[in-house]
Amino acid sequence: MFPTRAPALPHSASTRLVRVPDWPRLPSAMHLYKVSMVVPDSRGIIYVAHRGDNPLFSLNPDGTLRSVIGAAVIRKSTGYNLNGPKPVPMEEAYCLHGVHVDPWDNLWVTDTGRHLVMRFSPEGKLTLTLGVDGVPGCDGTHFHQPTHTWVVPSGEIFVSDGYGNSRVAKFTRDGTFIKDWGTRGIGPGQFHTPHTLAVGSDGNLHVSDRENDRVQIFDLDGNFLEVWNGLHSLDGLWWAPDGKYYGSSGIDHSIIEFGPGGRPAQVWADADKGDYPDRNLKPFPEGDYPHGISVDRDGFIYIAETTIDPRGSRVMKFARK
Repeated sequence: MFPTRAPALPHSASTRLVRVPDWPRLPSAMHLYKVSMVVPDSRGIIYVAHRGDNPLFSLNPDGTLRSVIGAAVIRKSTGYNLNGPKPVPMEEAYCLHGVHVDPWDNLWVTDTGRHLVMRFSPEGKLTLTLGVDGVPGCDGTHFHQPTHTWVVPSGEIFVSDGYGNSRVAKFTRDGTFIKDWGTRGIGPGQFHTPHTLAVGSDGNLHVSDRENDRVQIFDLDGNFLEVWNGLHSLDGLWWAPDGKYYGSSGIDHSIIEFGPGGRPAQVWADADKGDYPDRNLKPFPEGDYPHGISVDRDGFIYIAETTIDPRGSRVMKFARK
């Protein structure tokens, strides 16, 4: 990573984010743990991944539980913290990380513990698996703790292979390996934890290069185009249907709306970190770690909170005021 990390961005928003009350409305026995990502599909269905029981599920627009997905094929595993000189085993859990809905409403999920990318149909059936279950590697058939997936209208698949490796891999629509690019480093086209992918209205691939505090932009053949620097520990990226572009920084408790050239246009930051008995009264983003962000066709903003708070993690829905 860069020897000097970028500073956290200060609060600068001119609008407020107001949490939608009583959303979601989950069964009382359903306890969320380390929610990693939340994404809507074209039908208004919301998908959530977390590390507790029933790790992948969908919500109706009103926040009620719609379905549990992949119960027969998703299982616990042990992920590894790779930040130090030696891998350190973490807890056994459902190690789901990235979630993406493609142009045909298929659901794509990365499993960092099992080194897999899985595709589920809109009906929740497993239809494709990339990677070798439980076997890390760095080639056309293996990943090492992949973080996210993005599928473009041509059907081509991009995977950020980001915790164990430092690359982006590209596949055909049927999962045949095409190419990859990236090594560990700080130069253009190098990565340290490529964490989230997004292709927006410009047709280019944006990669959150999290530990290098930047977003790198490539064309769909992997040619380097541009870099946005100074974005501390950016976990999430999202192109909204109205063309606005957002990011989330969990460690800074902040959400960013980007302007032209990656310049922050608005930053919603947790300026007040007081001890609130009721977390719902705490200023946005209210949580310990806003890891994932998405925006639906109606402009509502969704946040996946990855936290170790014993009261549990949350998935939240906000309106802009």
